[in-house]
Amino acid sequence: MQTPEKTSRIGRPRTPRLSRKQIGREALAMFEEESALSIPRLAERLGVRQSSFYKHVTGRDDIIELARGSLADRVRVPDLTAANLEELIRQIFDALRTAYSLVPALLPLLLAQPVSHPAALALYDKFAEAFLRVGVPEHLVIPTLEALDSAAIGASLDAITMESAWTIPEPDRADFPHLSTAQQAVTTSHMDRFAFLADVLSVGLKAAINGGT
Repeated sequence: MQTPEKTSRIGRPRTPRLSRKQIGREALAMFEEESALSIPRLAERLGVRQSSFYKHVTGRDDIIELARGSLADRVRVPDLTAANLEELIRQIFDALRTAYSLVPALLPLLLAQPVSHPAALALYDKFAEAFLRVGVPEHLVIPTLEALDSAAIGASLDAITMESAWTIPEPDRADFPHLSTAQQAVTTSHMDRFAFLADVLSVGLKAAINGGT
């Protein structure tokens, strides 16, 4: 009796070639390394066809949000349980600024759409829990987070051109004597301007929170 020949069939792989997490990580790496997002270029980096993306994402905004989620995973959150309000503000600002400084090209795109990625929401939820623990009223938690987030994004963008943010041509310095003197002073003081900003945020937000209760 002749045994029927076995035919081999190649079915679908058990795991998809792409995943949303993989797309987010590669998109974040692209912002970090190439300072831009191009979907054809992203497909090339992942070794897939561009059409493959649309089995996993709805479009460009979705990819940006996946990149946000990957960035949230890279935020190094310190131990927030022992911090008082002032320390908490400084720690969260520093954690956000450090992460944001890795991908300045992504930041304007993040500002253009609401936070919806679960990893990012979990990060902000952790911050919100810490603020509630130290006595920040519920109605001031979101404004506090918004202020810190905006300041961290702004500081990360400013860092790119911080030394050249004020350009006064030498022949025109006499026309702007106060600004010129201040500019000269800051170049010789060697102060940590990010620490200064963190201190201002800490003192200012603490006063606003205590005054708003």
